[in-house]
Amino acid sequence: MNDVAREPVQYEVSLVAMAQFLWRNILLIGGCMVLFGGAATALVIMATPKWRSEVVFSPASSSGGLGNMGGQLGGLAAIAGIELGGASKKTDEELAYLRSRGFTAQFIQRHDLLPVLFASRWDAQNKRWTGEPPTMGEAVKRFSNQVRQISEDRRTGIVTMSILWRDRFVAAQWANALLAEADDALRKRAIAELTRSIDYLKAESSDASVVEVQAAVYKVMESELKDAMLARTRDAYAFKVLDPAVAADPKDIASPKKVLDIGIGCAFGLLVGILCAAVIRRGPAWPRR
Repeated sequence: MNDVAREPVQYEVSLVAMAQFLWRNILLIGGCMVLFGGAATALVIMATPKWRSEVVFSPASSSGGLGNMGGQLGGLAAIAGIELGGASKKTDEELAYLRSRGFTAQFIQRHDLLPVLFASRWDAQNKRWTGEPPTMGEAVKRFSNQVRQISEDRRTGIVTMSILWRDRFVAAQWANALLAEADDALRKRAIAELTRSIDYLKAESSDASVVEVQAAVYKVMESELKDAMLARTRDAYAFKVLDPAVAADPKDIASPKKVLDIGIGCAFGLLVGILCAAVIRRGPAWPRR
């Protein structure tokens, strides 16, 4: 007996059958939508509202006078610990410092933010932790992932740092303070490095006996002195504020998004309802013919 090849059965989704399936299971599907939509509504109502404050800035530092120097000055600058990298590299380093775990931990310690970040575990009346105290690593992770966000427009070089917090005034204060303290720390670090470089170049100039070497040393030292003067006198050393952070409008709540969250809950309930109806009837989600 020869096997007869059978053509695969082609199923076609019928809009009418689809509508009939939904109508037959309207109570189950509607109940799931009401259940999940109500749960989403309850979560939105119970959630603590949070506001977003943003500070917009641009890198204010430049590559300095040494950025265009090469030749015989390159080796001497490298010995003195002077980097000849361009402004782009320096900008990336400054933004990396603003995002760094070390600076974030210092900011949290300086402003005593552990009880604020972990308020549910802090007994404010007795000034003690109700359970195991949080570590600084936990605090840095929470602050970096849930509170602070930094985005950079590579085309324009404009950077936006936003703070999301339950107190709109505190959010603005933190955003401005973070940028100001990072700028001050980078200024002090640069001044210390320039001071060490200048001291080294002074010693080299006194020991050099060749006129050409002395001239090269003085040229490098002149650039370093100029950079040191700018670091001490310029208002914005690393970050130039274009738009400082201000407290958001009370109605401008960033989280939760009430309409969006409730809509997502209802849509999820619709999906769950359809799947449950399909499982109960032991058939595909949509009747086919």
